[in-house]
Amino acid sequence: MYLGIDVHKRYAQVAVMDEAGTVVEEVRVENANLDDLAQRYAGAHAVLEATSNYYHIHDTLSEHLDVTVAHPKKINQIADTDKKTDRVDAEELARMLRLNSVPESYVPSEEVREARALVRGRQTLVENRTKYANKVHGLLSDHGITENVTPLSVEG
Repeated sequence: MYLGIDVHKRYAQVAVMDEAGTVVEEVRVENANLDDLAQRYAGAHAVLEATSNYYHIHDTLSEHLDVTVAHPKKINQIADTDKKTDRVDAEELARMLRLNSVPESYVPSEEVREARALVRGRQTLVENRTKYANKVHGLLSDHGITENVTPLSVEG
C-alpha cells in the first residue's frame, strides 16, 4: 500500500493506493490521530510534503511506515494541476510514491535538529543583544553623551 499524505496545520488528507494504482481509501485525519492510521497500515509506504510542521509527523509515522518526505519545490506535478484540492494532492503524492518518482527532501536526524535549534537560538540572542546595545547608544547620543562611553563587553 502507498499513502499520500497532504499535511496541513491541524489535519492531513490521506489517499491510500494499492499496487494496481486504485485508491482504496480517502480520509481526512486530525494530525494528532495520524498514529492510528499509521498503525492500521503498518509496513506500508507513505509520502508527505516537507512543510513547516513535518518533523513531528514524520517521526510519528516512521514508527509504523516507511516514510518519504517530498521536496515541495520539486513537486511540479501537483502545483501545475488545474484541479488542485487536498484530495487531488494526496492522491498524486500516493501515485508518485507508487511509481517511485518522488523528489526526496533531506530529513535531518534528531541530533542535527537540536544543534540547528541551538544555533538559531544563539543567533536570535546575539541579534537582540546588538539591537539593544544600539538602542542604548542611541539614547545616550540623544542626550549628548558620546564620549567616554564604555562599549558593552561581549564575547562572541
